[in-house]
Parts: sequence; structure tokens; C-alpha cells
Amino acid sequence: MARTATNTKSRILQTARTLYSTHGCDTTTVEDIIAAAAVTKGAFYHYFKSKESLCEMVMEQVIEDYRQLALSLDMSAEPIDQLKEMITRLAKLNASGEWVNCRLVLRLSADCQQAHPQVQRRLREFWRWETGFFEDLLSRCAAAGQLNGKLDAKTQTRLLLAVMAGALAIDRIETGEPAYATLCETVMDMMKA
Repeated sequence: MARTATNTKSRILQTARTLYSTHGCDTTTVEDIIAAAAVTKGAFYHYFKSKESLCEMVMEQVIEDYRQLALSLDMSAEPIDQLKEMITRLAKLNASGEWVNCRLVLRLSADCQQAHPQVQRRLREFWRWETGFFEDLLSRCAAAGQLNGKLDAKTQTRLLLAVMAGALAIDRIETGEPAYATLCETVMDMMKA
């Protein structure tokens, strides 16, 4: 059966997403992507002018994945339930092994100083969206009396995102019970009214 152009491009994108999440964009070579995706160099360059342009497109997809995840929340639910649902979904996605988006963003963010300017721009776009999303959600939780007002929403957001990132790192290092959901729930309990 012949491969379609869309299938080839998608395979390159998915392969790059996985490799970039593990090794970063700088360390991953075009040859690594070509070999792992089982495509020719010509096919790669037909769709992407460079590994940096591929990384930029991967980041566009990641941002859209997060937006779609946020849009799928039940907006009629209480803000605290929306927050719990988002964290639960992210925990399940990370545990599945199929969702590498969180790991990818953290890996690329750690390497951001060496990243191509367009990749840096996409990372900033992601973090603006991510912090804005959680800041809004945490503000709505506070307004509904579901979280305490000791910390402002910006500080609560940074705390929650730091715990999420740290828990993801712990889950990659330690085997056994995943820390992600448990640590996030603990932080939310600490921020409750």
C-alpha cells in the first residue's frame, strides 16, 4: 500500500515530537528523524526546510493540543472542578506514554537559550497561553471562594506549574506510583479556602 503525503508528514512530525521530547531539538539530528520515521531525506526536506522549522511546527501542534484539551473541559462545572479535571487529564495523558507534550515543552524550555528564534517564540507563546489559562482558572476559583486569597493568582499559577513540572521530572526518574496527580492535588488542597 502506498504511503500518502499526509501520512508521511504526520509520521515525521510525530517522530520529531518524540525525539525532541527526549533529546531536545539541538541534539536531535535530521538523520535521527529520518531514520526513526523511516523516510528519505528528500521526503523530509519536501515538508520542512530545517529541523528548526519542524520543531516550530511541532510546537504549533503542542499549543493546539493544549488548547483543545482546555476547550474540552465542562465550562458549566465549578472552577475548582475544571482545575481538577485538567490536572487529572494531564496526569493520565502523561502516564499513558503517548502524550509527550509536557516533557517536550519542559525539554525545549530548558534548552531555550540555544533554540532557534522561531522555536523560542513558539515556547513563549506556549507559556503565555499556559500561564494565562491557569491564572484565569485559579482567579475564578478564588472568586468562587474555592481557593484562599493569601496568594494572588499569578503566584498560585507559578506554584502549580512548578509542581507539575517537578512531578513530571520525578515520574520520569522514579518507578512506581506516579507523583504528578498526587502532588498537584496536595498543592491545590494547600491553596483551598
